Amino acid sequence: MPAPDEPPGGVPQGPVDPPPDPAGPRERRELVPFEIAAVLALAIVPLPDAMPIALPLLVVATVSRWARRRDWTQLMRGDRWTMAVGAAAGLVALAIAVVAGTPFVERMSGRAVEWSAFPVVRGSASQGVLVALIVIAMAIASELALRGWIVERLLELSPGPPVLPVLVGAIAEALVTPGDAAVRIGAGVFGAGLGWIYVAAGRSVIAPICARVAFSLAAVALEALRVIG
Repeated sequence: MPAPDEPPGGVPQGPVDPPPDPAGPRERRELVPFEIAAVLALAIVPLPDAMPIALPLLVVATVSRWARRRDWTQLMRGDRWTMAVGAAAGLVALAIAVVAGTPFVERMSGRAVEWSAFPVVRGSASQGVLVALIVIAMAIASELALRGWIVERLLELSPGPPVLPVLVGAIAEALVTPGDAAVRIGAGVFGAGLGWIYVAAGRSVIAPICARVAFSLAAVALEALRVIG
């Protein structure tokens, strides 16, 4: 007579792996052409001046993650140290851009670099607070879309060294950034740095968000003080 844990054939029954959860995260590779088309469309189609590119990008990114049964909370990992390192990296990037990057671009292009993005902050504290809130919101939206969607999507689809995902994220940032070639190149270099921060932080958007927020808020502060313009 077989033991209680043996089948009739007498072979002990080992642990059985549970079936895959049909409601779990999915890759949905068939969405990739539509995702690429959406990014290219946003890079080519002109948007209203009042609409930052980060907003439609975030909408597309959210739909893509929802279709793959993922949410943004999965990428929101990080402690105070992660936030501090990200913010410090953003400030260092701004210092390099102002001290070294701007003179280099001006010498190569033969014209002055226009830093001024929010001239209303000059001499108006209330406008400065409003601009700071907008900058923070746009930094969060940008990093969720560019690192939390584009870079993360490529990391999921192409396991291995993160060079290609980081590079594609940087190219995407250059494509969707309005401006001339110098502005787009700068955006691409900045995006590559944020991509490496994202990977180094364990694929968490907290660090690159803090880096972009620190960079943007410090730039606004310098503009308010008329240090850059």
